[in-house]
Formats: sequence, C-alpha cells, structure tokens
Amino acid sequence: MFGGARSVSAQTQTAVEYYYAAWDYYFVTSFPDEIALLDGGAFGGVWRRTGQTFNVWSQPVAGALPACRFFSTSFAPKSSHFYTPSASECTTVKSNADWQYEAIAFYLRLPDANGACATGTVALFRLYNNGIGGAPNHRYTTSPITFNQMLAAGWIFEGNGLTGAFACVPTTVAARTTPDGLWTGSTSKNVHIWGIVLDDGTFYFLYTEPGNLVVAGVTQGSMAFVNGMFTSSNARDFNITPSGSVFFETVSGSYIPQSRIQGIVSASGFTTTFSAEYDSYYDQPVNLAAVAGTFNGSAATSVGWQSVSISVSSLGAISGGGLGCTFSGSALPHGQVNVIDISIRFNGGSCLFGTSTFAGVAVYNAITRTVYAAAPNAARTDGFLFIGSKP
Repeated sequence: MFGGARSVSAQTQTAVEYYYAAWDYYFVTSFPDEIALLDGGAFGGVWRRTGQTFNVWSQPVAGALPACRFFSTSFAPKSSHFYTPSASECTTVKSNADWQYEAIAFYLRLPDANGACATGTVALFRLYNNGIGGAPNHRYTTSPITFNQMLAAGWIFEGNGLTGAFACVPTTVAARTTPDGLWTGSTSKNVHIWGIVLDDGTFYFLYTEPGNLVVAGVTQGSMAFVNGMFTSSNARDFNITPSGSVFFETVSGSYIPQSRIQGIVSASGFTTTFSAEYDSYYDQPVNLAAVAGTFNGSAATSVGWQSVSISVSSLGAISGGGLGCTFSGSALPHGQVNVIDISIRFNGGSCLFGTSTFAGVAVYNAITRTVYAAAPNAARTDGFLFIGSKP
C-alpha cells in the first residue's frame, strides 16, 4: 500500500488505525503524510479510520526500542504491513523474500517478564489473523475489549503469555479517579449491557433481552461518586421490550477507574447485579468527519420502534426522519473522549415522539459503521433510543 516511509521528529506522535472492509484488513501508521493521504481518500477511500489510536515515541527515549516496519505484496491482490521492536525478529524478517523492509516506524518499550508495563505507559497488543482470508494481517491495539473480540474471531495474540502485552506505549490520557468511560459487561439475569458514564456522573446503559443481543431498552440517570463508590437514586429504565414502560430504579456499587465497574440495580422489590469492563475506545476523541453520513435503522421509545434515517454532517448538523416523521438537531464531541453530545427535535406528524426535544449522547463504532444514541426527554418520562448503520 505504501512504500518509502519517512522518519518523524516529534518525541511522541499518534498512531492511527485504518480498516479495509473488503479485505477485512487493518493498517496503522503514525506518519503524518500517510494519515493525510488516507483521510483525504487515497486508494479510492477504501481505508477508513476505525476510531482507534495510540501514542508512540517517534525518536529514541530511555528504554524504547526501534520498531522495524515491513511491507509485503507477495499475497496479491492483498498487501500488508508488519511492525516489530525485536532486533532478532527484525533481522529474520529482513531475510524473508516475502517482506520488504521500509523504515523505523516508531519506538516502543517492552513489558517486564511478568507482562507489566511501566508507569506512564499502557500495554500494546499485537494480534495475527493466522492466515484467515489467505494472507497475513496484524492488528495493533491498546483496547482490552478489542483484544478479546479479535481472539473470539479466531485471531491469535503475539505477546507476553501472562498479560498478552506485546509492547508498551505512552499513555494517551492521564489516570483518572472517576467512573467515566465506556463499559461492556453483563448482569446476573444473562443480559448484556453496554454503557456510557460521563465525567459528571450522567450514565446511559443499553441492555439486551436475556440470552441474546436484541436491545431491549436503556437505563439512564446520574450518579454521585467518591473514593471508588457510587450511588444513584434517580435512574429511569426506559424499557422497549417486552413491557414498553418506564421504571424507577436505584443503582449503587463500586468502580476501579479505567478498569471495572460493578453494582446492584433495585426496582419494585427486585434486584439485579451487574459487572462491566472498561473499553479504552472511550479515550479516542471523536472525529466528526469520520462519523458523517446517513444512518439507516430504528428509533424507539417505550411505546415502540419506528424505522428512520439520520444524517450527520461533518459539522455536526443532524437531520432525518421516516414515514411522515421529521427531525433536526446537533451533534458535538463531548470533550476529548469518544462520546457525542446530541440534541434532537421531533416535529410531530407520525413521529412516535410527537413534538418534543431529546438531549443525550451517542457513540459511533467505526468498524461496524454503526451509531448508538440514547436520550431522555426533558421530564424524563420517556426516552429515545436509536441504532443505525451507514453503507
């Protein structure tokens, strides 16, 4: 895909990940010229940002090793890149006729014998597709959630046997003491949950029907938190299936920042426990240019589902509708994290939502090109949930 990569001078740079859907291939680069080319639509625009990034050292620092970059076209029509900070592996691959050495891509530190990374760094994982699709491809990620998803898809990790860490890279964000983040987990009732907790304690947890991945509703509220503990007395469960109702709930529990959150949900005398892991995808700032497009899917409140299309511009303008229902609004990045603040105004007609305004959040999954949005109305008597994908 690329050749003749050039060196860079800044001490740290951001490595950006791209994905080519037709090949099911990943590519990562920290070279500004390549990033500009791909973001500008080079190669027919087939390589698109996944939304994942990580920091690298772009020049030698204490304990950091140069990562050799290789390129191969031996598996045409597919091509692939490979990175290694191992001097012996670099020497071995240089002698392999299938791979062309390009340059030192960046610098990485190695984990210790126990697979741990030093303070100020995080683990970088390297996964190999094991020849799936007839050609080699590697993926590099700092996300434990992504790491586990790739293992489940048949990829194998190439790293420390204790932790899976392949290398260590500079942290992208300062360590936090708050429970904000993206969280993925399950409940004691065999329900999958996927949540967003904001820095002010506002939370949105989507949940599925028991035993499957059909979204059944969203629990929304605000929590007070201190010293690893949280409580919420104002949670609302905007249930879509099977009851189509809004329930009052209380939530309490504990959290380890950027690691794990767990707790108990109580409603009408019933309790449910839950546990979820942190997804570092939260730490990747929103790129509205990557989000921009038209998403086709379903929107719902407690009274049911309605097919709609939502268009988002690169400047954050929202418009759309379906079956006589129209709406407009705005989408703005929520600080420097992977959350979008949304406001949507429905214009009556056949809208299930009548004439009303909903304000909440959305998250865009760049791999599946799917957006998940949730928002209550001002009185929190009902909520809006949208799941849609773009071509």
